[in-house]
Amino acid sequence: MECWTLLQLPDDADERTIKRSYARLLKNCRPDDDAAGFQRLREAYEEALAYARWRADAQEEQTVAATPIAEPAYANLNDLAELMDVSVLQPAPAEAPKADPAQALLSGLNANNFIERWALAIQQDCTDAFQSGLLRHCFEHPGERVAIARWAVNHLEWLTPWQQVAMTPWQHDVLSGELLQDYRRNLQALLEQKAEREFIIELTQYNNQPWLRVFDLQQQWQRLILQLLHDTTWSVPLFERVCQVFGWDDQKGVYPEPAWMWRELVSRCEQESFYAHLQDKAQDKRRMSADALAARLLLTPMTATQHKRMIDGFGENEWNACQHLADTLTWRYPQLAERVAQDDLYFWRKFVPRPIYTQVFIRLWAVFALGIGLSIAHDIPNKLDLMSVFIFLLMSCGPAIVGFRITQAWANMSSVYRVPDIWLSQYLIPKRLNPNDYWLVIRHGVPQVIMLIACGLMLGVLGAITYAGALLINLLHKKRIGHMSQRFSQDWPWLNGLHWAFWSPWQAVFLVVMVALIVAAQHYLPQVPWTHFDLPKR
Repeated sequence: MECWTLLQLPDDADERTIKRSYARLLKNCRPDDDAAGFQRLREAYEEALAYARWRADAQEEQTVAATPIAEPAYANLNDLAELMDVSVLQPAPAEAPKADPAQALLSGLNANNFIERWALAIQQDCTDAFQSGLLRHCFEHPGERVAIARWAVNHLEWLTPWQQVAMTPWQHDVLSGELLQDYRRNLQALLEQKAEREFIIELTQYNNQPWLRVFDLQQQWQRLILQLLHDTTWSVPLFERVCQVFGWDDQKGVYPEPAWMWRELVSRCEQESFYAHLQDKAQDKRRMSADALAARLLLTPMTATQHKRMIDGFGENEWNACQHLADTLTWRYPQLAERVAQDDLYFWRKFVPRPIYTQVFIRLWAVFALGIGLSIAHDIPNKLDLMSVFIFLLMSCGPAIVGFRITQAWANMSSVYRVPDIWLSQYLIPKRLNPNDYWLVIRHGVPQVIMLIACGLMLGVLGAITYAGALLINLLHKKRIGHMSQRFSQDWPWLNGLHWAFWSPWQAVFLVVMVALIVAAQHYLPQVPWTHFDLPKR
């Protein structure tokens, strides 16, 4: 038989040897790693164990039958002679032994004719003997056991407290275990075929069988179905119908064991319900609410142009809905992220209009203040006082305001070319430098080039190098000096643009080194145009 091959044992192995071999093989075949292999090993173990136990019982019956019957002891020879006196007895007429009808019906029994034989046993009034022989046949022919037991539990009340046939505990366990596994295989096949309606019908029929109303067997049956649902895919309506069949209700605290598996199924059901609701909103073109538009944007495959056309009318509510949906999928239902059309759940951020905040003005003022300050310090080194410092700080506000307004105007103008700007940025900027497509070539590149030229006009080649180097360090080195508290950001909105939380440590070091280099070049090499441009004289 195949069970002996799987267990790597001869077919005459005893129960102890079978258990040892099963325990040894189980170490390399865990249910979490190989569920199918574990199932085959378990079935082989139960079949071999049943056969070994049946063989042991059969040998015990043969031993009892071969034991000689002890002769009675008599008080004396007279009593023996009296008993042996048969002179007064008349010889009885010889009668032929009656044939046992049950034995005749059991002869040649198989899975194809046992139902007909049972009908004949009822007619010949030998049902008890026939049931005993039918049970014995199940263990003598394991290949026919499930087919016979499946019929017997429905028609002969096997495995119930009121069954007529005498059954040992291990016979009961073997029959119930094999039947449950057979039911599980049938239901699993229906799930794999996506035949959910047939699954519910079959499950209901199984659950209504009398033997599965027994408490212990019902608990085992529910655990088996729970494991089946945990290992397979299904829809939310099917899970709800299964809960109705068994009376499971999480709100009432009625659910099967183990509890952790039940919790995972409930969470999975909530996840599937959430995704089904999202799909309904995404596919219904008539729904124009913020959450419906967000679902359509994330779940529907689109090109960048289609994305741009869809989000042109988005407002604050729509963007907040996109943020909420992306956060929900990321943190609450991460398994659903694989079903979304986009790999990046936050891809829509590159389309969000980016207003120019106060921080931009502060940074522009700081750049111009540093550039003008270094220029003034070079031109009037002996007249630099507090008033001069105040004047050049005030002078820096003018170009900062102009640059701020130009940046705002450019942000509005460049939004028209957002789609080609995104495509160009993805093509020119390496993904590791721009993983979320935050930096755009047209949107950010043109203002940075203008600032580079402005720094060059103020401080020459070294000024342009200083601005370009600080910008590159900011892009390449992601670590920052510190963290800015929310309270500081709210209390000092005009200063948080220069907070060290936005600075890389290497950026600060580079800036100090370049300022020192510029000052040194101005004092020691004033004739070399490293820090200024000499306009041609006419």
